[in-house]
Amino acid sequence: MFWQEIKRHYDAGSAHQFLLHFNVQDLLHDDVYGYLPTTEYLMEQLNVLGCELVLGYNTSQGIHLPNIGQWRATQKMLEVVPTHEKIGSFHFQSIATWLQTLRRFQEAEDVNLIEHEVDPQVARRRINATLAFDKPHEDPFMHIDPAPSEELQERLNHLLRQDRARVGLVINFLEQLAPNDPSLSSASNDDLQRLFNQIQNWASDLEIRKRKHIILLLTHNTFDIHPNLTVNPEMPLIEVPFPDYTQRLHFIEYLHTISDPLSQMRASLGNENDRESLARETIGLNLFGIHDVVKQAKSARQKTGGEPLVRYRRESIKTFSHGVLELGETYTNASAEGWYVMWTLKDIAEGMRHRDLRRVPRGMLFLGPPGTGKVYAAKLLAGEANMTFVQLRYASQIGEITVNINENGNTYERNLNAAVNFIRGISPTVVFMDEIEQASPRTAIHPEEQQTFSQSLVNAISDPSLHGRVIWVGASSRPDLMPQIFRRYGIFDTKLIMLPPIAEGRIEILKIFCQGQATDQLNFQGLVGDSATDGLTSRDLFMIVQRANNIARRDQRETLTDTDLHQALDDFIPDYSPEMQIFMGLLALREANSRIMIPDGLLPPYQEFVDGNRIDKTGINKRLMELSSQLGLNA
Repeated sequence: MFWQEIKRHYDAGSAHQFLLHFNVQDLLHDDVYGYLPTTEYLMEQLNVLGCELVLGYNTSQGIHLPNIGQWRATQKMLEVVPTHEKIGSFHFQSIATWLQTLRRFQEAEDVNLIEHEVDPQVARRRINATLAFDKPHEDPFMHIDPAPSEELQERLNHLLRQDRARVGLVINFLEQLAPNDPSLSSASNDDLQRLFNQIQNWASDLEIRKRKHIILLLTHNTFDIHPNLTVNPEMPLIEVPFPDYTQRLHFIEYLHTISDPLSQMRASLGNENDRESLARETIGLNLFGIHDVVKQAKSARQKTGGEPLVRYRRESIKTFSHGVLELGETYTNASAEGWYVMWTLKDIAEGMRHRDLRRVPRGMLFLGPPGTGKVYAAKLLAGEANMTFVQLRYASQIGEITVNINENGNTYERNLNAAVNFIRGISPTVVFMDEIEQASPRTAIHPEEQQTFSQSLVNAISDPSLHGRVIWVGASSRPDLMPQIFRRYGIFDTKLIMLPPIAEGRIEILKIFCQGQATDQLNFQGLVGDSATDGLTSRDLFMIVQRANNIARRDQRETLTDTDLHQALDDFIPDYSPEMQIFMGLLALREANSRIMIPDGLLPPYQEFVDGNRIDKTGINKRLMELSSQLGLNA
């Protein structure tokens, strides 16, 4: 867990200031107080760590002390109050009285440790219980202007330099104090810039480390904060991840346990198997999201899950990634057993099940003309390997639906950074990138204005720690236009070549699409078994069956006939000319590095370049030059 990583650094004396990012506005489980919002959870962990004084700061609240009464109010609102709280094992009503006994501190020398007898019913020392302040509501330090003024900075510095009490400081919404703004410089005297410089200095201040103080900085998206903070070796970058299966199940069981036996909550959560299924199906949701789903099911008097959960999860992922990620359904091989790609996909799925990562690629490329099943194959991979499927969308495919807080024009980059962190949190997952030749952070009118490939995405694709957790799948009909990142050794070495099917393949595909829609025996051989239909892809055949259905419905019939299909076939016009389709197919074939990842049966325009396990790439290049000249393209 992320807190153990912080504790290891702190106990070893290797760091005292930490930058926490990503899922920093969620619920986290504390052994004594139950589920708490992240900031309150962190404050309580600082208390457990031994900090005698724990406080927080943000630009809206200013300096604030932890308030267990507010924790309880939040838990009551969410209906997540622990069962033992309901029977009075803890006496939090005494907290208000306790806070009133706190004695004022304005200077470090005024901070006095006092003896405090811990409530015997509470095994853990109450937060800030060993300190007392006089009239905290009148203390100018506690009610100083929330803005990052020079006075605030001086008081914080003074607090971190005293050694009478060990201090734990939580600074939330760091992006408001240290935005990703190039104007921040060490030479300026502006209050914001001065505090930014001070935050950097705290990380390397050995006096603070010697006194065992600890500072936690929180931000959702590291793209929003100044890059100096993300590369400071004195300040570990700690990701607060989305909950894994075990944590989701624990929360669901917790909701079940604290609810009344005959309540609608119990009915909505179902039996043990239902709850385990719910924990699996809520991957991609944080605990607040799971809480919302359960409450909605309770309100509707329904069992949690099903289509409402799918919709919520899809919208949650889209919203959380600002439209950069889109959740997709997955398939199994029910209708694809004979497809040549299944051998490769099943081998990868077997490697995932047995954690034999030698059989699991970090990335794959699906190459071939449009309509040859690249998207379907990616969803099959996710289904066979029991992985989530998300599609990565590019700047040209989405609207800029959020305003960049720094107005530096990199809104897509900011959202992509959040999406990459999200991908880490929903693993194991297949990340599908369609038409990867278009994968560019921004769309420019002039090609020379195009930015380089997104560094955050490059880092994620190249990250070896994601091997076995994320499979990056790129699809392209024009691999000659792919960004060079997709040609890096060791990442996208697995390449599946997808070409238009031969006659036998077309017949099988058409049979599948016509299942349940025809009572009479259709003449599939006569429909798509001759060379006149060479070049038709699986998508073409799907569209033809759809149009044949329309013809049948117009004649008020529920089933298809040969005549319907012939009429739809005769009317169909492919999206690309035969020359263009062959051009894209040969581009894919030129990329092949494994014979088993090429269809066994090839149409004549491709067959002439394949001899057993050998591919005549020189001949392919020559033919591509001829076609590019004919089509007015550059191969």
